[in-house]
Amino acid sequence: MDSAYCRPESMGQPERRALAGATFVAANAGLFVYFKSAWWSGKKADKFFFKPDWDQDFRDQDKFGHFLGGYHLARIGDALLRASCVSEPKAIALAATYATLFQLQIEIFDGMYDKYGFSYPDLIANTSGMALAVAQHYHPRLRAFKPTVSYWPTDALRNGKNAELRPSLDYSGQTYWISTDINALLPEQKKGSWPSIVRVSVGHSITDWIEPNTGGNLRAQRKILLSLDLDADKLPGDNPTWNRVKHTLSFIRFPAPALQITPDLKIIGLYR
Repeated sequence: MDSAYCRPESMGQPERRALAGATFVAANAGLFVYFKSAWWSGKKADKFFFKPDWDQDFRDQDKFGHFLGGYHLARIGDALLRASCVSEPKAIALAATYATLFQLQIEIFDGMYDKYGFSYPDLIANTSGMALAVAQHYHPRLRAFKPTVSYWPTDALRNGKNAELRPSLDYSGQTYWISTDINALLPEQKKGSWPSIVRVSVGHSITDWIEPNTGGNLRAQRKILLSLDLDADKLPGDNPTWNRVKHTLSFIRFPAPALQITPDLKIIGLYR
């Protein structure tokens, strides 16, 4: 969403900004309630502690999710504030601050619970995602690189053998991609030689980290993937509402063929 959506004549600026503020507060409250019930319901730690949780059984797959969260919190916050007629420099600064503080509070609460701890690797991933959104604001050429995600439930989740497994922890079913607009990166004289709707994506996922039949933990292997996919932003039609739908869909990687590079080389006819 860009500043063209700031239309003071349809609603006064104070009302728009109040609505934006209420949205931020409501989103924060809703997500806090979710985290409190889903994550912070176990035993509290004797004291606040830090946990350098690199390369666990799920091979840092959670860090890609943290990166994506930081990116979207900053990106959506920026769009919401600019739609409320906040100036562009102020909007991106406030959105970045919100994204940082929101995810920082989660780590602080994690540091109070035995099972988690304050994860500075998570914080690094959070901040990196936010930083990409800010960098794309100031350097439009970087918008050629878009974080996307795909998800397909694993057998372990469907079998229900592990009571703690839920979609947010179903890391083996999640794939995080960096989708690249090749046409946007070409020199002016070469533009059009690559179809603009086709993007090249590099993805990261993992093999099973939960054994489907027993629910026990496994040491997963990293999966690195290469794929072509379609850019929903380039679909036909220019209606403002449709444009927003297309832009939202452009952050989802839909099933398509892929080349798996690790842990073994193979072509996957329809990677989900």
